[in-house]
Amino acid sequence: MDDDLKAFFSYLNQSLPSNIDYRALSNLCLTLFCTIGILPEKFQSLELNKENLAIIFSEIAKAKEIPSCPPIASLYGASFHNSHDKGHWLEVMASVLKLANEPNIKEAERLLG
Repeated sequence: MDDDLKAFFSYLNQSLPSNIDYRALSNLCLTLFCTIGILPEKFQSLELNKENLAIIFSEIAKAKEIPSCPPIASLYGASFHNSHDKGHWLEVMASVLKLANEPNIKEAERLLG
């Protein structure tokens, strides 16, 4: 991870509540995959492609102690990988296309408040 992505990880890690649940974290991941408009301007120029988001969210899942195999992961098409692995978050983002999952952008905005 380069320095800009590390700064983004720190921002998310500090902004998100310590007790964030899997559903809220997955929604945030989906939201950022679809739009970066909810982020502070300094992060809007980052290359937040699916690869970078997957790496960041796998690290956030570890830092926030999200269960490695959340029971609702299948709702996001993400039941083949541990939530601490990048592959899990790639599956979450793919659910936008495969399962027509739409993020709740307002909820994601409240998280980053």
